[in-house]
Amino acid sequence: MRVRLGQRYWVFRFVNHLTNFGEVEHGDSADTRIIRIRRGQSEQEMLDTIIHEALHAARPELDEDAVASTANDISRLLWKLGYRLTDPK
Repeated sequence: MRVRLGQRYWVFRFVNHLTNFGEVEHGDSADTRIIRIRRGQSEQEMLDTIIHEALHAARPELDEDAVASTANDISRLLWKLGYRLTDPK
């Protein structure tokens, strides 16, 4: 699917095989800017990974510690509020 983050368009994909939980590929065009999320994580891990990689895409100037702690805080809040991923594409 195509998503807009950080005033840019990205291709967002769920994939079966990935070394990490997720990754962001910063390309020069909307076709080469890709966010990949590995399937097979728990629902809560998946929520955290989606937020984590979205933060990397939207705010590339943030360091890993800032991204990780912010994603964790937001995912815990959303989880407590009842947000769940019902159908990863």
